Amino acid sequence: MKKHILLLILLIISTYSYAQNSIEGKVTNNDKSEKIVGAVVYIPELQKGTYSDKNGEFELKDLPNGDFTIKVSFIGYKTYIERINIKSDSKINLEIALQEIYYQANEAIVTAAGYTSQHHYAIKVESISANDLETTANINIMDKMDKIPGLNMISQGPGVSTPNIRGLSLSNVLVLTDGFRMSNFQFSEHHPYLVSNYGVENVELIKGPASLLYGADAVGGVLNFISEKPASVGKLEADINSVYFANTNGFQTNIGVKAHGQKIFWGVRAGIQQHKDFAQGGGETVINSRFGDKDFSFNTGINSKLGSYKLSYIYKSSQIGIANDMSKQLVDNNEYSHEHFYQNLDFNMIKSQNKIYLGKTKLQANFSYQNNRRRLFTKDIYAVDMTLQAFSYELKASRTLHEITKNNDSKIIFGIQGNYSQNKLGDAPVIVIPNYFQNDLGVFALFQHDFGSKFHIQLGSRYDFRSVYIPSFNSVEHGGNRSIDTTYNNMSYTLGSTYELSKHIFLRANIASAFRTANIAELTQDGIHESRYERGNPNLESQKSNEIDLGFHYHNTKFSFDIATFYNKIDNYIFLSPTTDTITTGQKIYKYGQTNSTLYGFETGLNYVPIKQIELHGNYAYTIGKQQNGDYLPFIPQNKINASVKYKLLHLAHTKGLFVEVGGTYAFSKDDISPFEEESDAYFLLNSSIASTFIIRKQKLKFGIYATNILDNKYMDHLSTLSEEGYYNMGRNISVKLTIPLEVNY
Repeated sequence: MKKHILLLILLIISTYSYAQNSIEGKVTNNDKSEKIVGAVVYIPELQKGTYSDKNGEFELKDLPNGDFTIKVSFIGYKTYIERINIKSDSKINLEIALQEIYYQANEAIVTAAGYTSQHHYAIKVESISANDLETTANINIMDKMDKIPGLNMISQGPGVSTPNIRGLSLSNVLVLTDGFRMSNFQFSEHHPYLVSNYGVENVELIKGPASLLYGADAVGGVLNFISEKPASVGKLEADINSVYFANTNGFQTNIGVKAHGQKIFWGVRAGIQQHKDFAQGGGETVINSRFGDKDFSFNTGINSKLGSYKLSYIYKSSQIGIANDMSKQLVDNNEYSHEHFYQNLDFNMIKSQNKIYLGKTKLQANFSYQNNRRRLFTKDIYAVDMTLQAFSYELKASRTLHEITKNNDSKIIFGIQGNYSQNKLGDAPVIVIPNYFQNDLGVFALFQHDFGSKFHIQLGSRYDFRSVYIPSFNSVEHGGNRSIDTTYNNMSYTLGSTYELSKHIFLRANIASAFRTANIAELTQDGIHESRYERGNPNLESQKSNEIDLGFHYHNTKFSFDIATFYNKIDNYIFLSPTTDTITTGQKIYKYGQTNSTLYGFETGLNYVPIKQIELHGNYAYTIGKQQNGDYLPFIPQNKINASVKYKLLHLAHTKGLFVEVGGTYAFSKDDISPFEEESDAYFLLNSSIASTFIIRKQKLKFGIYATNILDNKYMDHLSTLSEEGYYNMGRNISVKLTIPLEVNY
């Protein structure tokens, strides 16, 4: 019997191993009068791609059987997206005519449900590319996304930024890297996510509850950092990046190398950055806001006819100064080095992404291990030392349902996800959170179906189980020394649809639920955290959310308009608020409590391209958060308008892609605040940039000058925690960036 089973396995493998599948084709403009040279042809599921050659032709070989997405893109043309079915020994020939457009209205996106287009996905996904991330003088990659409506950052200077999505933040938001949950002590706004500024292909933002596919804590949304794609087949590619920032007298240097044979690919990237204390509006220095880090990453993988397999390693080490009253007394210089009151953060992550293709069925097995150590150095000792370790896994299967629905785009996805994490304390005297063990397990299913080419639906359900064990912690209000050994469970759902009313008008609707349990800090804290005394509550209940989203999109050849509105009802919303009590040293006591709450608002944006050389962009976001008693919620951002004008010179001697952009942000004053917050004044920021690719003896050099807050305005954003110390946000900052890309045959 064993021999028969082994023979059957070998027969299946050999069937896939000897299949000779390939895709070839030609890329032209819309009327096929011109060939397009250098178009990017890419299959995201396989992480395999190439460029069209001097004749506009391309070829991808050694492809597995199955249903895949092929994406063809070139600057100035609409991205071509098509689902293709590859069968045994097939040779597919594609004649791709790209439509010349002024902007992208329906870009491809990567989600936990697979690869699709914006207009086929019921949940709104905002995407910002690596090119867009480059066109700003902001230092931190988180801050580079501040122009997306509905996304703001809670900041403690340029070294610490955590995302706020539609008024929800910290444990209500998930930050992912390639779909893997990042564990970075996100219970506090003082703890940054350790994401490198380089090696990112694009960032995708899901607004609203997304627990169905990502599990607990995705109440406000998800921010997913997608790693750069491998080099083109047969190429070795490299880039050298150097940036100088005038405000912090800071610099960033980063080098990346990657290569791709017919089957095996690999890549390596390393970088370093150092910054002195930043200057707030008006020029005064914010003492001890300096920071620096170094990072390293490596990945390798193989594409076979049976599947694709990728192994990655990420390392990042950061030292981030803490600007407070104590550091004002102890720090008497403005250097790169740290002496007192700084965080020392070390982050290691190993990711394994594996896909097996069995015709219309795709199997995925993904695993990750993270080790995140946080130490807080005060006057002369490490006062805090804790290490958070996490192991996550995901087993997922998806299958097209052509036999049943007669539609290749209809499919079902089901899977199991889990995450085990534990915190281990070092010998430092201060306990911010105790030792704990947490285990998550979730089972989910999602069904997608197309009714013709215009109407698409998604529906799904998920069950989550979480166990929490805290051996020992102190709670003055709840019986002194205690322990917690408890379990939680929850059902989540999503139901949504998209409808193309015409070739210009598109509608989206979705209703979804999400949940999160109280984090360890909310359950156990009883002591000084930064500059305040925080007291947890071990009796907090799970927080549950139900949200309705509606969206409208219109576009023609030169103009697009979007508006999306949401209403999020949250039961047992958990938040921190001050009391009238103080401790003997004078600090006010803050306590964690909960109440039923609602958040609602809308985002709208427009793009207009009157002529090919000029682009006009604008957006506005409005968010309100209220408690059941009518009080406003804390950490709700100011309503903001972002606008910009970009002028592009498409063809100029020895240059490529030269552009000049001028933009601004207007934040409205905020008086709808929680009882313990202070009102925030309105402010305006003027920004500008100029950049181009210079071609010198066939070598490309990308050079750009970027400026933020050109008028050097003194302002306090409502989400800046430095305002508590009396500091303003960063003043004028001018950055100069040089990138040298290299490419040779491999």
